[in-house]
Amino acid sequence: MYSLSLSASAPLRGTFSGAILAPAFLAAAVPWRGVAIVVALAAVIVVVILNAQFLARAAWGRHVGQGITPAGLVFSLVALAIGVVALQTKINFLVLLFGMVLSGLMLSFVLSRTALRKLSLERRVPEGVHAGEPFAVELRATNGKRWLASYGLAVWDGLPPEVASERPGGVLVELRPRETARLAYTATAARRRVYRLGSVSYSTRFPFGFFHQGRSRAVAGELVVYPRLGVVAPGFLARTQALAQTRQQTRAAWGEEEFRNLREYRHGDNPRRIHWKSSAKLGQPLVRELEAVVCERVLIVLDTRCPASGDERLEAAISFAATLGRDLMLRGYFVSLAAYAPARVVTAAAKGAAGFRVLLEVLARLEPDPRRTLAELVGEPSVSAQERVLTVFALRQRDADAAAAIGLLGRRQPRVIVADASSASFGDIFSL
Repeated sequence: MYSLSLSASAPLRGTFSGAILAPAFLAAAVPWRGVAIVVALAAVIVVVILNAQFLARAAWGRHVGQGITPAGLVFSLVALAIGVVALQTKINFLVLLFGMVLSGLMLSFVLSRTALRKLSLERRVPEGVHAGEPFAVELRATNGKRWLASYGLAVWDGLPPEVASERPGGVLVELRPRETARLAYTATAARRRVYRLGSVSYSTRFPFGFFHQGRSRAVAGELVVYPRLGVVAPGFLARTQALAQTRQQTRAAWGEEEFRNLREYRHGDNPRRIHWKSSAKLGQPLVRELEAVVCERVLIVLDTRCPASGDERLEAAISFAATLGRDLMLRGYFVSLAAYAPARVVTAAAKGAAGFRVLLEVLARLEPDPRRTLAELVGEPSVSAQERVLTVFALRQRDADAAAAIGLLGRRQPRVIVADASSASFGDIFSL
C-alpha cells in the first residue's frame, strides 16, 4: 500500500508559499492604476482558462486530456467575483485575497501537469488463460523524475470489450522519485481468441482537485485466451481408450514391445529374451524385460466451416477438442489436430503437458473458414498420411460434406468416432 505523507521538505514549502503569496504581494505593491490592470488581466486569464477547460471536458471524461473539475469551476468563479469586487471597491484586502486565490488556481494547474511528467507504464498478463475463468493482470508505473514525487495517480487499463473487469486499474496515492509501483486487478475473457491490448490511461487531480490532467500511453501487448475446458463423459472416453487398447494388444502379440530393463532369468522365461552379452559379463543369465507399447496416436479432425468466430456450436466443438486432447495426452496418447484455421493446420503428434500447451495455442488462434470443406481436409496428403489408430471428428454440424469426409476417411482408417455439436446427444458426451 502507498500512503500520502503530509510533511514537505523546506525547499518545497518555500516554493509552495512563494507561489501562493507572490501574486498577492505583487498586487499590493503596485499603485492602484497598476492594480486595476493586474486584476483585469487576471480576470481575462481566468475566463480563458475556463473556456479552454470547457472545450476539453469531453476528452477528460474518457480519463484523457485536461479539464476543470466542478470544485475548480466554483473556485474560479469565486476568484473572478473577488477580482471584479476588488476592482470596483479598491480595497487592498480584496486585492490581496484575489492574488492568493489566483495563485491557488495556478499552482493546482502547474502541479497537476508536473505529476504526470516522466511516467512510464508496463503491463504484465499471463501467458495463457482460459475463456470464462478469471485471471490476474499487473500494471507497473515508474516515476522517472529525479526529485519530484507524483501524487494521486489513477491508472486505467484499456481492455477490449470482450474482456471484463470491475476495476481495470487502481490508484497510487504517492509514487516517489525513481520508484516503481504495482497495481493488480482481475479480469475475465468472454471467449477464446488472441486479444490485442492497447493503451493505458493515467490521470491526477493533485493537489487541490481543481483540474483534471489525463494522459494515455500505448502499451502493446497480447492476451492469448484458450478455449473453455469441460468434461468428457466417462463412457465416451472409455470407448476411445478401448479402441486404442485393442490395437495395443494386437501390436504386443506381433512382438511390437519396448525394452524396459534387465532381470535375472526365471524358470519359464523365453530363452530368446536372454541378453547374452550382459549374461557373459556377470556370469549369470539375464533376460530382457519388455512392455507393450502403450502410446498410441489419435487424430482429431475439427470442423471449422463457420462464417466467423463466436458461433456457439463452433466454440463447443473447439472446447470438446481441447478437453479430449487434454484427457488423452495426459494418459500417454500422442494426439494431433487437423483443421482449416483458415489455412490448413496439422499439428505434430504430441503428448503430456507440453503437447497440450501446443494444442491450446493452436486452438486459441484458430479462425474459421467457411470456404473449405471437410472432404478437402481429409484428402490433404498431410492428413491422409498421418499414422494413427483412431480418428475423432469434432463436428460443428452433420451434413452431406461431413458424411463424405467420414466415409472417405473410414475407407483408410476403420476406427472413427464422431462427436456432433449440433446434435441433441452432444450434451451426453461433453459438458462445459
